[in-house]
Amino acid sequence: MRRKASSPTKLLVRRLGSNKFLKATGRWTKKAESALNFPNLFNAVHTCLAKGLKDVELVLRFDSDSDEPCYRLDCL
Repeated sequence: MRRKASSPTKLLVRRLGSNKFLKATGRWTKKAESALNFPNLFNAVHTCLAKGLKDVELVLRFDSDSDEPCYRLDCL
């Protein structure tokens, strides 16, 4: 049986190495619940570029999944 495709319920930015998430204030937090939930991929990438963030990854969270797909964002 094929699994039904689902949309992520959260799109977060996480700093590599520290396991901290970006908050709306621009600060970092260990609590994913306090992190900024981006409405879409464009906003997440744009924010990272605008703030000059390095060594970060995008984290997609799904209600139905325990695994978190993570995508490293390498910006020059």
